[in-house]
Amino acid sequence: MQCPSLSSVDTDYSACALEFCPGQRNLFACGTYQVLKAGERAGAPQSSAEKGEDAVDGATPGEEEEEEAGNSPEVTRVGRCLLYEVDSEGKQLEEKQRVEGPAILDLKWSPRPWQGRTTLAVADAKGHVQLHGLDEETGLLSHVQTVDCADESTLCLSLDWSNRRQASPEPASIVVSLSSGSICTQGGESSFTVTNEWHAHDFEPWIAAFDCWEPSTVWTGGDDLTLKGWDLRQGCDRPTFVNKRSFEGGVTTIQSHQHVENLFAVGSYDSHIRLFDRRKPLVPLTTFDAGGGIWRLKWHPSDPRRLLVAGMHGGFKVVDFDGLALGAGVDEAGWLKPGEARLHARFDGHESLAYGVDWSDGGTTSEGKDLVASCSFYDHALHVWAC
Repeated sequence: MQCPSLSSVDTDYSACALEFCPGQRNLFACGTYQVLKAGERAGAPQSSAEKGEDAVDGATPGEEEEEEAGNSPEVTRVGRCLLYEVDSEGKQLEEKQRVEGPAILDLKWSPRPWQGRTTLAVADAKGHVQLHGLDEETGLLSHVQTVDCADESTLCLSLDWSNRRQASPEPASIVVSLSSGSICTQGGESSFTVTNEWHAHDFEPWIAAFDCWEPSTVWTGGDDLTLKGWDLRQGCDRPTFVNKRSFEGGVTTIQSHQHVENLFAVGSYDSHIRLFDRRKPLVPLTTFDAGGGIWRLKWHPSDPRRLLVAGMHGGFKVVDFDGLALGAGVDEAGWLKPGEARLHARFDGHESLAYGVDWSDGGTTSEGKDLVASCSFYDHALHVWAC
């Protein structure tokens, strides 16, 4: 099924991250990224080379043109956090706010209120995580805190909150992957500080994510074609497992299944979605070739079988694992059995790298279809569609 665009907007800067606000089906944030060479100013049109349709998998987003040997120009990375509101049918899209700052590589809302309010965490290109609180009366963001994860030459590549599935007696924490190859965690009662840091990968760790059923477990993946597990209770001197056999490209995205315990999905530049049981993470339970290289995966908020895919060169897709329809089945040995995957729908309205995508949190059209928002990089486009 091909899904039509219901509304769209030009984000000006290249768009690479997007997420709907928990509990507010019509509100979402989009993060953007633009590289300025010496002498360029923010907001200036990009050259055709900088729009770079021939992107190289494995390069930091937006910076493939800097990889020519010899004389890379001095650059500044700028970005905006854009807050949008869309109507229930997906046809009226309004920008409510823009927050200027360093380039944004990832952003995620706190699944549960942090310090009494919904909070947006932003991973930026100057080694920071920016925390912005959402005001319930105005519906706008205000800066709460900046957490220094590394020096300003280091990029924060991804982040994840520990409290996605349920409230916990423990305070919420955030895990962040850094372009240096390190991973850090942040936590605290009234404000966040870096609580742990360790070197995890020899190349860029594109992704770090919590097991939402057991937040003391962190999974990481990187450009070294490796998936690793870490137990925060035992310290992170060594991983609990190392999977180098399953992947033919860099590991780019990981998401724990919030409805099926022990199950998590992993995406890679090699275009394959792999589902793993956390109890045997060296062998995938099932594999599906989604095409195009995968940048992000998002499980549906309520339908356990449905997975949303940002497929880079292959557009956006919705994939169903029918074995998860009524909760995961198990085989005779007790291992999860998600079944074969099938393509449910696709959206090909973007003309560039498919990077950011998310389900609306409970948003459906009058026809009963799920609202989805997606964004792409070099054409700096944002679309709302339904499937």
